Amino acid sequence: MSALKNLIIAIKFIFRKRLNISDEVINYKIKSINYFADIESINNYNIVVSDFKTNISKKAHPLFYTKISWNIIENLNELLETKIDDAILKTIIHQSENIEFYDVLTANTNIKVESKIWEIKKHKKGTKMLIRVDYFTDNKLIATEYSGGLLFGVKLIGENKNLGEIKKFSTTTENSIFENKINIDKNLPYLYAEKAEIDAPIHTNPKFAKSIGLPDIILQGTCTFAKSISSIIHNNLNINTLKIKSVSAKFTGIVLTPNIISVKISNKTENQILFNVYNNKNEAVIKGGEIIYEL
Repeated sequence: MSALKNLIIAIKFIFRKRLNISDEVINYKIKSINYFADIESINNYNIVVSDFKTNISKKAHPLFYTKISWNIIENLNELLETKIDDAILKTIIHQSENIEFYDVLTANTNIKVESKIWEIKKHKKGTKMLIRVDYFTDNKLIATEYSGGLLFGVKLIGENKNLGEIKKFSTTTENSIFENKINIDKNLPYLYAEKAEIDAPIHTNPKFAKSIGLPDIILQGTCTFAKSISSIIHNNLNINTLKIKSVSAKFTGIVLTPNIISVKISNKTENQILFNVYNNKNEAVIKGGEIIYEL
């Protein structure tokens, strides 16, 4: 029965609706929103992605901003003045992440969030869309995030376009000066979806994931990234999280669950750590991982 079911899914994938997106989306306006970072939401996120020895319950994990931005991306059509086909938005796979910090985010803070579609670009597996998100408290910029997503199987009609400078990711070697393994539970995609309030079907709906060509649901890239950062801070470097100035990474592979991921630091200087992350098949799932911090 399972073989027949897989065959049916494969046939549906071959004859699926072909999706296109116009380069004009670069001009689409996204409405600003207000977000209240309460202590419960910060704690919920911290618990699911970290095991810090110190109490950081009132301080947000560096990847907490992705909880806010992904809800913008997930509900993009509600914020866009010009709509995008919902079927296109459902294909998004997180591809890259870069966050620059200008101040510390603490619990019970009101945030004004401004977003722009920053880049639209052809990709061999679809279309890359980069969204810039600026976070303000009391009219002061506290962080800027560039969230890159792959519209899997979606063809770009038109030319590559961007609104400004694009982050160049660090190049890391395969050698490691430190390695730590993290057990990934089978149910982590569902738990992370709940605590980070991310309900993308490729992470929680096996039937949908297979319908677009994935082998099964996959762990959220931001969860892999967040747990890797937590591991580096907790196990090796004793970095003061308040001093982190930026984090960035490219998501280059998938993590099926259950799994064991390996975080490998390839270089460390006085204010920079470079790392890669591998799944249990030794496939790189994160490349160009970088943490920049102050002493």
